Amino acid sequence: MADSVKVRLMRKLAEVLAAVPGIVTVARHQGKPIDLDTVRKPALYLYDERETRGKRNRLATGEIDLHLVVWIDLTPAGESSFPDVADNLAAAIHNALIGTAELRGLIENIEEVSVDKQYPNDLYGALVMRFKLTYCHAWGDAFSVAY
Repeated sequence: MADSVKVRLMRKLAEVLAAVPGIVTVARHQGKPIDLDTVRKPALYLYDERETRGKRNRLATGEIDLHLVVWIDLTPAGESSFPDVADNLAAAIHNALIGTAELRGLIENIEEVSVDKQYPNDLYGALVMRFKLTYCHAWGDAFSVAY
């Protein structure tokens, strides 16, 4: 059986994000702790959080709260280099998600909600980006974009 529209969408998102210059690792979060000591960084993790569903004529719609967390090593220069690295990665990720034609046909709309930089410890910084993503499929057939 072919994959559902959502599965194809999430795989395509990971593929597009893996092509972002500067990102070394991309993974969809699997619910297990991340061992940051062994992961090659910058490492981007996709979290598809709460999803709401709706109906619009012959379309089923899904709106996903998409969270991206990019773990970045703090360089020997310390925290001073992190903001620049994080801002450059945020711009590249924005361009990849908002400006790419590769996601057309799977994503109806994507909106950037927020961008945060965090310092959880003295080894890693975290870039957290939140998006609202809307996708559609044929009503009654979650495997088809033919509507």
